[in-house]
Amino acid sequence: MMKKLAAVTVAVIAIAGCTLYNEVQVRPLTYDTTKIERGADIQGMLRKFDLNRAVQSASLIESRKPTAADLGALGQAEVSAGRYADARRHLRAAIDLEPFRTVYAALAWNLSELEYMSNNYDASLDWARIAAEHGINIRQWHMDYLAALASVDTYRFSGAGVDRVIIRIGRPDVPRVDVKINDMSNVSALIDSGAVLSIMSEGLAAQLKLRRLGTIEGSFAGLLGEPIPVHFAILDHLDIGAIKIANVPVAVMPDEKMKFLVAGKKEFHIDFLLGANLLKEFRIELDFRHNVATFAHLKPADRQPQADQNLFWQQFRPAVRGTINRHGWFLFVLDSGSEVTFLNQTQLEQFPIPLVGPKMHNATLQGLGGSKKRGEKIEDIELGVDRWAGVFRDMPMYEPSEKEITSGIVGENYLRNFIVTIDFGRMRVDLKPTLLHTGGFEEELQKQGDVKQLPPS
Repeated sequence: MMKKLAAVTVAVIAIAGCTLYNEVQVRPLTYDTTKIERGADIQGMLRKFDLNRAVQSASLIESRKPTAADLGALGQAEVSAGRYADARRHLRAAIDLEPFRTVYAALAWNLSELEYMSNNYDASLDWARIAAEHGINIRQWHMDYLAALASVDTYRFSGAGVDRVIIRIGRPDVPRVDVKINDMSNVSALIDSGAVLSIMSEGLAAQLKLRRLGTIEGSFAGLLGEPIPVHFAILDHLDIGAIKIANVPVAVMPDEKMKFLVAGKKEFHIDFLLGANLLKEFRIELDFRHNVATFAHLKPADRQPQADQNLFWQQFRPAVRGTINRHGWFLFVLDSGSEVTFLNQTQLEQFPIPLVGPKMHNATLQGLGGSKKRGEKIEDIELGVDRWAGVFRDMPMYEPSEKEITSGIVGENYLRNFIVTIDFGRMRVDLKPTLLHTGGFEEELQKQGDVKQLPPS
């Protein structure tokens, strides 16, 4: 949102006579260690998304009289890994070395990001101002947004610490749950981990008489980079089952920007989606076998990223580390609000796939705001996450936004094959194939013998 808000929040596929196959074959993921690229130094680890080794190298880097650039790279990796105390210490140590202006600006921006993710909006604003003073272009509305949030006690929890709610899935195939907002029950909310912020339609916001957050007028980027006007508000009360949350920030978007055309040219309207700014406060289990979602509020003691973490933050969105055709590492936006899993076309040459020309397909990707894009497809692709591989007969590719560094999006056509646990405390995505619970994988797992499973790092 901040230098430039991430574009995609909800993505659906509009198909007419489509030659794309939506099925995914799930099997245990095996690997060859020679196909996992490793960075030789902290900068290389960042470039190759070798982030587990990057954060584990802290003591070695500290012992070698590190430069501001090395401390900054380490701090950046730790911000991505959700290890905010370590990141704060290393980034401030880098600033104490009085680096060049551009390095100083990047360090300040990383500190602003980690304070924002920690809900410390005063500190985030201070560092954002310093980053701007040193040359980073930060939108004024973002500064105003942080200033307004500084006086709000956000995400105040009460009621149950854990509760389970029913998931509803229809066209489009994305998970929705019923929530209570202020005094209105049974508001349908889309669980959208790919959205930077929770978003509400202007119509519903007016109906609920939401408390507006200042007079801030912001702008989100649509699927094609087009600006979508928003303002901001606070939900006084949001109930997810018996879990009660007070003071939840949301962006409010025009109604016409929150609709899609699905099969048969039928319009689908979204009035409310739960974005990453709220979801980061939970451990979430999405059980697509029984259509049940479990939300567990994370307390400070629960925020202990694991040595084998595979969940990271990129541009304020959760990204899962994985493989393509058993090569690694790649980062994919974890997007429960996208019907489809796809790759970023600009990175095609970096992917470990046969040098065969991609084929055109006629599936149109739709984003918030009604924008659409078409792309190409590649065939017989294996995507690995956690201990499991999904084999796609074909997978679409689309052009990403200019500054996108992730390799694509993991969407619902992949996730729905699993019981998915997204744990922002342990920073892990854990997958349990639904077939595993009906005896579908036992025999295959026994046959694995001494074949290696994908390592944690």
